[in-house]
Amino acid sequence: MSAPDESPTDAPGASRVRRRAADALGLLLVYALLLGTVPPSLLLLPTITAGGDTPCHYPTAAWFVERLLPRLRLQGWYPGAYLGQPLLLYYFPLPFLAMAALAPVFGLPAAFKLGAFGGPFLLPLLAYAAFRLMRFRFPAPLLAAAAGAVFLFVEENPIWGGTLASAFTGEFAYGWGIGLAVLFLGVVYRAYATGASPVLPAALLALVALAHGYAVLWAGLSAAYFLYGARRPLRTLGWLLAIAGLALCLAGFWLLPLLGDWGWTTPYDDPWITVTWRGLVPPLLWPLFAAALLALAGSALLARRARGHDQRVLFIAHAALVAAALAAAAPAAGVIDVRFVPFAHLALALAGAAFLGLLFARLRLSDVAAVGAVMLALAWSDAHSKVLRFWADYNLGGLEAKELWPAWSELSQWLHGTAADPRVAVEYSTEHEKAGSIRVYETLPFFSGRSTLEGVYNQASVVTHPVYYLASELGASSPNPFRRREYSRFDTDAALGHLELFNADTVVALSPALVAALDGHPAARREREIPPYVVFRLHQRTGYAEPLAFAPVRSPRAGWRDKSYRWFTRKERGQPHLVFTDDPRFETVEADEWLPPPRVSLAAGTEVESVVEDERITLRTSRVGHPVLVKVAYHPRWRAEGADGPYLVAPGLMMVVPTAFEVRLTYGRRASDVLGLALTLSSLAGLAALAVWRRRRRAEQPPAAAPVIPADACEVPTPPRRWGAAVPTTLLVALAAARFVPQGEASADAGDLYDRASRAYAEARWADAAEYARHALFPARDMALHASLLSLRGESLLRAARPREALLSFQDVLGEPSSPYRAQALFGAAEAQSALGDEAGARESRARLLKEFPESPWATRVQATPAAATAVR
Repeated sequence: MSAPDESPTDAPGASRVRRRAADALGLLLVYALLLGTVPPSLLLLPTITAGGDTPCHYPTAAWFVERLLPRLRLQGWYPGAYLGQPLLLYYFPLPFLAMAALAPVFGLPAAFKLGAFGGPFLLPLLAYAAFRLMRFRFPAPLLAAAAGAVFLFVEENPIWGGTLASAFTGEFAYGWGIGLAVLFLGVVYRAYATGASPVLPAALLALVALAHGYAVLWAGLSAAYFLYGARRPLRTLGWLLAIAGLALCLAGFWLLPLLGDWGWTTPYDDPWITVTWRGLVPPLLWPLFAAALLALAGSALLARRARGHDQRVLFIAHAALVAAALAAAAPAAGVIDVRFVPFAHLALALAGAAFLGLLFARLRLSDVAAVGAVMLALAWSDAHSKVLRFWADYNLGGLEAKELWPAWSELSQWLHGTAADPRVAVEYSTEHEKAGSIRVYETLPFFSGRSTLEGVYNQASVVTHPVYYLASELGASSPNPFRRREYSRFDTDAALGHLELFNADTVVALSPALVAALDGHPAARREREIPPYVVFRLHQRTGYAEPLAFAPVRSPRAGWRDKSYRWFTRKERGQPHLVFTDDPRFETVEADEWLPPPRVSLAAGTEVESVVEDERITLRTSRVGHPVLVKVAYHPRWRAEGADGPYLVAPGLMMVVPTAFEVRLTYGRRASDVLGLALTLSSLAGLAALAVWRRRRRAEQPPAAAPVIPADACEVPTPPRRWGAAVPTTLLVALAAARFVPQGEASADAGDLYDRASRAYAEARWADAAEYARHALFPARDMALHASLLSLRGESLLRAARPREALLSFQDVLGEPSSPYRAQALFGAAEAQSALGDEAGARESRARLLKEFPESPWATRVQATPAAATAVR
């Protein structure tokens, strides 16, 4: 191993000219492969990119360029998805800034493509620069660029991030983040090794933050490596904290609003990692991973001969360990764990490149060996690529080239309107892939101007869970991306009630099941057919503002997400809304969070009109003091003039109590915006003043000969104890341990709810018993308990005169072949079918009961009922 303080210019093999020529040729080969895979002719084609989530980001770019930047804003309210959400408050602005800069030259469609692939294309060059900054000798920087290119060709995990495949599926911000994070590793290592100021690393870390949040966590925490061997740990810790603090200040104009409002996002607290060797250890990277292991082994074995470990290799390996620890801790932080795994992949690939570079540097023909290795790596990557060229043609060819583009374009024109019009619900279906993406319906606000329900930024709204639950009611299949939530079966009646709550008066159906259900429903009218789309208009028009029929029920803010979801999934039209506040002016109080809220009727006859704009809602009411439901997602950035509120109400909407006949709701700034901008401006002013002061001082005094304590100076005596290592070690252990912390809000105790349901049933409180049993079903992991709850719920619903729901519960019991309650379920199903007027179904259920369970008491009950027994015969 070479010593860590060797210069990149003193390689014993090839001459300087040959090394430069080899670097140039190697980089040229890398970019020849990249441009051959993602051709400029397709990148510059003025079409809207298709594939995965990518087209769903295009409306963001258009909204940003056309509406936000002209007002010198980076974020604003977007009404088109999830009943409205903050746009670019919780997502990363750097790629969209790049697109905005390129749009005047190339047009927005081509600028969007260049911005989407700019991050991945920069990665090999940034890896090369990082290795040069860490003073790796030739050919290690070139091999790092090649390793970065190999990483880009990993296709196993396209939704994880960082690779070309990920960019094609819509994870392009990640591509910017991972490349800039690698550059940060080089810059921070060089700064620490030379005793330089923390300013440059901090500026780059701030840029990483604007590119991707996962990347800034990985890069920032990786820098804690310097504490392991720090001879002055307190000084090193202060230097690292200075980098973090200055980066926070420089990016404060965006980071502080993000952090201040992070509590109003929908967390991803589900573990996503599926442990498969091909996923966690992609075969394409196996050679580089093997080289990384050799590098670590060589560093350990040759430490004494090489005057100590090669700190650069250990630094990169530590970065891989940090990525693994972050993946373990991700669910506890409400983010997606698999998104940290590519950082580990890339770090190990770079460690392998470092080993090969150190090995090749000792060869006389190191330039020939390096170029040969690059060619071999690129050929290996190209040979293993199965989909990238096809995806390039398919995605970059654009939506306009897809089979269903004419139909989608016609549909969008037919639905043309503004955000003031009622929302449009589009059924989830694989048929959408023929239009360019299975999620192409999320682009409807861009193409039609009308708002829809789902969107690409599904953490950016508080109504994400209810929206996906509605999707499960509306379609025979649905995306349901949050595993900790239970979803509905296909239920058109319940879906129409929820669509009314969300002010959606139009449904675009694709499946035969939904088309047939709406064709036969009295509340829907077929309006237009543009195959495969069938447009239905609903006979419900309540508007974006509605006076409440019942007094809002005060509920504590704690646990409001779960309580909102229980309220929404109750499927009861017109139930009183929970208002999550401690304001005593709301006199009706929640008695039991598991049961429907109490009903206290309000005076009828109140009329409300609404005028909806992008970031303003004007209400005119006929009665001051009567609470008004605003069917827009709650966010604390909304402010009300002429009303108390807005208040957060279930299932995540806004409510105001007018104090004047006209109320104005406006989306605007918060204190975090002002503080963040002040931090950024003051830090820039401070850095400018510091630069002027240093220039004057250099003019007056000669520069110091060397830094006080270079990071890699081996002659400095080692102190007996280096407590600095405790900091990164504790950090890694804490992150790994977070994997075992229970996630999400406190879950229900199925046993306790079962007891409550049993007591309510014994007291003839049938509806209460059914509710307790419903809430106990999802957390009930024991199959016997689950089956018992289903039966108890079915029996309770029968006695509560809700046979339709009772039948569904009994059918669920029958769907479990080993359930001991199947006989009871057949009896209950027959009773429910009779109550619904389905005598044929009731006869069939009784016949099954007598045939399959003739000795059961339930069969005896059928035989003891003369009319039922005769009907069966």
